[in-house]
Amino acid sequence: MRDYVEAIDALGLVASALEMLQVPYFVTGALASGIHGEFRATNDVDIVAALTTTHVPAFHALLGARFLFDLPHAQAAVANAEMFNIVDLIYFLKIDLIPLRSAFDQAAAARAEVTTFAGSDVRARVATREDILLAKLRWYRLGGEQSDVQRRDIARLVEMNRGALDRAYLSRWAVTLGVSDLLARALGS
Repeated sequence: MRDYVEAIDALGLVASALEMLQVPYFVTGALASGIHGEFRATNDVDIVAALTTTHVPAFHALLGARFLFDLPHAQAAVANAEMFNIVDLIYFLKIDLIPLRSAFDQAAAARAEVTTFAGSDVRARVATREDILLAKLRWYRLGGEQSDVQRRDIARLVEMNRGALDRAYLSRWAVTLGVSDLLARALGS
């Protein structure tokens, strides 16, 4: 449970900074998957954010004392719509900041739900169960369909949310993301 507490503490600081700067964002990856499925230890927190080059200096100013933050690298990454990361200097936990750029990311950001994390007062915008399932399917496909971790996360998401999933939404985006076959297999249809 220590990994969870550390991840939530670090996430709270980053989410607060993004909200102060009015940057649209949502938590994705293992942490979001754990909210809707089953928590597992993770070495990073994934956040999709609409940071611009004008946000980066202020974002750095808000977080630079607590996080290892390479300002020139972050500026270049944001300018090129590429991911960059910062590292919590207390927990040595990596926060990956992924650019919000695709139509799917925009839809996921609009649908993200404000969640209060169990055992804390940290609130952050988290991808919905459908959006994290679609993202996991896409990552599984991009990884050559080899990741046992992604496969397990997908199975647990479906198992724990089967009756609550918006299948029409899933089907529509699965076509766009090129994962319709993986979705059908995951849903057992």
